[in-house]
Amino acid sequence: MSAIWSVKWYLLIGLFSFVMFLGLTAPLEYVWPKVQPHVGNLPVKVELVTGTLWQGQARINIPNVGKVTGQWDIQLSELITGQLAANVKVSGDELKFKGLVRGNADHIEVSQSEAFMSSRYLAPVLRQGRSSLVGNFELNKFNAIFSIHDKQVLAADGRLLFSGGDVSFPLEGKTINATLPILVGVIQKPADNVELEITNTDGQDIGKGYIQPDGWAGIGIRRRFLDILGLQWPAEVPAEKVIFEASQKLL
Repeated sequence: MSAIWSVKWYLLIGLFSFVMFLGLTAPLEYVWPKVQPHVGNLPVKVELVTGTLWQGQARINIPNVGKVTGQWDIQLSELITGQLAANVKVSGDELKFKGLVRGNADHIEVSQSEAFMSSRYLAPVLRQGRSSLVGNFELNKFNAIFSIHDKQVLAADGRLLFSGGDVSFPLEGKTINATLPILVGVIQKPADNVELEITNTDGQDIGKGYIQPDGWAGIGIRRRFLDILGLQWPAEVPAEKVIFEASQKLL
C-alpha cells in the first residue's frame, strides 16, 4: 500500500513539474492575446511580446517616456521556493536599467541594479518651475525594497551621479544661466525617509533630497550651491543655509 502511495506522490510531482514547464516555455505570442483581455486597463500599452515566460521580451509604450524594451530571464531555482526572481534589462531612448528583481505578493526587491537616464525626462516637471537642465544621471549599486500593499519604500541604498551640464532657473525675478559641475548623490534610508545627500566631487554639501512614507518627495538646496556656480545670494547667509526647497507627490 505504501508503495502505491509513493508512486502516486511521484506522479503528482511529475505532473506539477510538467505543468510548470509548459507554463514557462509556452510562446508568449500565443499566451498574451488570451491573457490580455483579463488584465484590465494597464497604465502602459503593451505593443509586442516575444519569447517565453521564462525568457522573454516586451515592447511597451509608457506615457511621458515613450517606447521601451524590457527583457527578463527568470531564475528557476528561486521560483521553486515560491519567490519570483528575474534578471531584468530595460532600454529606451537615452534610458537604461539592469538588475535582479525579486517579488511576491507583498513586496518587490531590486538588487545591485544600474540605470542611466537623460535629464530630458525631467523637462515636464522643470518647466513648471520655469527651469531647464542638460545632462545625464547614472545610478550604481542600487538596492531597494518596495511594499506593494503600503506603497512605501522599505529600504534603499546606492549612488547617483550627475554628469554636469547647463542649467537655467529663476532667482529673485531673474533667469539664471549656469553650468553645473559633476554632482554625487548618496542614497540611504536611515529612518522613515529615503534620503539623498548631494555633494560635488570635493565632498562639499550642496543639498538634500528625500522621499517620505506618504509618497511626498522633495529637495533642498544650500547657499553653497550658488558659490560653486560663481553666483551671489543677495543676503548674507551661511553656506549651509537652505535657500531653495520644492516638493511633489511622487508615489
